[in-house]
Amino acid sequence: MKKYGFVFPVQPGKDALVREISGELRRRLPEYEESRRRASVSLERAYLQRNPDGSTAVIAYAEGERSFGEVLGIYLSSDAPLDRYFIDRNAEVTGIDFRNAPPSGPEPELVGEWAEAEGGARKRGFAFAAPLQPGKTDTGRRFAQEAYVVRGAELAQSRREKGITREAVFVNQTAMGDLVVVYVEGGDPVEGNRLFAASQTPFDRWFKDRCREIFPAYVDFDQPVPANEEVFSWVRA
Repeated sequence: MKKYGFVFPVQPGKDALVREISGELRRRLPEYEESRRRASVSLERAYLQRNPDGSTAVIAYAEGERSFGEVLGIYLSSDAPLDRYFIDRNAEVTGIDFRNAPPSGPEPELVGEWAEAEGGARKRGFAFAAPLQPGKTDTGRRFAQEAYVVRGAELAQSRREKGITREAVFVNQTAMGDLVVVYVEGGDPVEGNRLFAASQTPFDRWFKDRCREIFPAYVDFDQPVPANEEVFSWVRA
């Protein structure tokens, strides 16, 4: 199973268009589901994030059988009306001409993940993005390896205590610097994040202190991450 979390800028004044696109996908659900079947996508969720500087970003998380680049290529080469609508409107939202200049650079890099072993029905999702300090990407990768692998049992206990069932962390390399996208899932992931912010258990304290080393000072995980607006959510039946 491939997973990818990515972030794109939203052009000034285009927030409403993001919601319009999401509404159109829901209205044309049979076309949408056929589109995602062709691309082998099984889950797709999108969120609007208001950044501290007043700008907006759209954050998306998806799962499927193909890489992000392969999925984008399928949409770009498709003659299906909904795929054309999706690409053209997203170009208007982001200011990126996907047809003539698809995003360059590495695909979103999955650097850490955890999920409950028993699986089960998918829960509510929540995603956010934050910039890394310049030169801290490799430090972030090492931190993720330690947190999600070396200390994976402690991380699992931490997340279970807060009702979280899945978590994935991605690095996006962009022209504006490296960004981290975090996707979490659970019965109430926003409440789970609030509990994490308030927690002072040894593992959570260590985790948050390590985050201070790689993120700008204004990214403070001792405070709850603002609840981004979920604009779209779909899971293949």
